[in-house]
Amino acid sequence: MITVDHVADYPRPPAAVFAVIADPARFPEWQTDVLESHASGPLGEGVRVDQVRKVMGRRTEIGLTVSGYVPGASFTLSTPPEAKPGVSQSYRLHEIDGGCRVEFHLELRGVPKMAEHLVRAQLGKQVPQLFDRLGGLL
Repeated sequence: MITVDHVADYPRPPAAVFAVIADPARFPEWQTDVLESHASGPLGEGVRVDQVRKVMGRRTEIGLTVSGYVPGASFTLSTPPEAKPGVSQSYRLHEIDGGCRVEFHLELRGVPKMAEHLVRAQLGKQVPQLFDRLGGLL
């Protein structure tokens, strides 16, 4: 399993940050690997989010479900257990000094052993860039 954790602070209130990161239609604005993103309804527990991503240079369709949701504070998107690779993304927001801290946790399961090093290296560069890009939107 590959895990990636990232923390980013923004000088905006948590509600403003949550409004952007919890809107699947806006994912392509700050997640450069997301080409399209559509939700089956307003983000909440059980809502399905379908995405087209560019993964390792290829267009890949991914179906995620909101598996945890606290309005204004946190949400988790996960693929079904049988998905290969399996993905879980968690976002937690905390108020800090009039701004917001976002704690991000990513888990990838079922990545072929031969590709793990390459995937880890790519994510190590990509994730901080995504959150820098998010800061530019805020």
